[in-house]
Amino acid sequence: MKICFFAHYSITNSDGATLSMYNIIDEMLRRRIEVAVVLANTRNLENKIAEGKIKFIVAPLYGMRMDLNRKTPMTQMKFFVKSICNSIHKRKIEKVLKSENIDIIHINGLDSGIGAEIAQKLKIPYVWHIRQFMEADLGKKLFRERSIYRLVSRASSVIAISKDVQTKFEPLLGRKMDLVYNGVPVEKYKLEDMPRFETPITRILLAGRISIQKGQMDAIKAVELLIQRGIDNVLLTLVGQGETKEYLEYVKSYVKKHGLEQRVCILEHLDDLRELRRQCDIGLTCSKKEAFGRVTVENMLAKMLVIGANTGGTMEIINDGYNGLLYEEGSPESLAERIEYVMLHKDNVQQMIEQGFACAIEDYSINRVVMQILTLYKSIDKRFTV
Repeated sequence: MKICFFAHYSITNSDGATLSMYNIIDEMLRRRIEVAVVLANTRNLENKIAEGKIKFIVAPLYGMRMDLNRKTPMTQMKFFVKSICNSIHKRKIEKVLKSENIDIIHINGLDSGIGAEIAQKLKIPYVWHIRQFMEADLGKKLFRERSIYRLVSRASSVIAISKDVQTKFEPLLGRKMDLVYNGVPVEKYKLEDMPRFETPITRILLAGRISIQKGQMDAIKAVELLIQRGIDNVLLTLVGQGETKEYLEYVKSYVKKHGLEQRVCILEHLDDLRELRRQCDIGLTCSKKEAFGRVTVENMLAKMLVIGANTGGTMEIINDGYNGLLYEEGSPESLAERIEYVMLHKDNVQQMIEQGFACAIEDYSINRVVMQILTLYKSIDKRFTV
């Protein structure tokens, strides 16, 4: 049996959707399932290519996600030209896949309809994995959205990575979706026997691209409020590339203007996030709305106390007061109160950390995710074994 994963967009190290796809692929390879991948480029994949375990079909496809604040006639024209270019590459991909004897095409994320169009032409069943809200988490909208949703609705299975994603898309698609939470390779992120809150400084980590959607300003302003209350033994580290140069500069200038340089550290590049997690006590997820919230699970596995915004998939991972804490999204005051509570009740939160660690292993392992996906494959093609 052979699966073809279809990723329309460019590959980046920080893209959670891409990481989740490759985690699934790695587990499938371990199970001796043959895999091919269609993608726009091979950036950051040199090792996988060298290993020769995966058939890579590279086509310079254009992403078809439009920024919400750039919807102009000129933008529409540019995306129309991009769609023509993609159609040319679609024919090339189709020829290759026809010779590969693909059994199922697995489309990763919302972007364009090329993968589905090829699947329909070659009469191959396809699965569509929806990993984003688009507007709420990415600030983007699909070009020719309605036509893409029609293609999604005809898939053999449409996977949602959270109940909130289900709630948004089931009415739009007019069909039932299958819920499969994202998973992570547990051993890669697990940090056991890590002492927390044992130093005078409480260290806080917020990892993810620096953008309005990721809510870094909630964290920065919360630290500012704590300092104003006389609680200055905190250090916030932001790790991630700026989505735009302008927004990154805005965040940096706010930190400087408000005299927070000694309490807020911004790292645009970091080779070893695992080592930084060893040093931190609290892991934040401040996104306006996460479709899932992979970083929350990673922080739980690192035995950090997790605090997240009370929206989207984050609410489905964090059971407030049991395995972490929730705060009111968009309210630095609420976040500051949660951080202060943790600092004043360091002994009490140890149980939350342990329960978060246990939940992450039990509910969000990549092995569990692949078992669920293989069960879906089997419902489509009885030759698959679970």
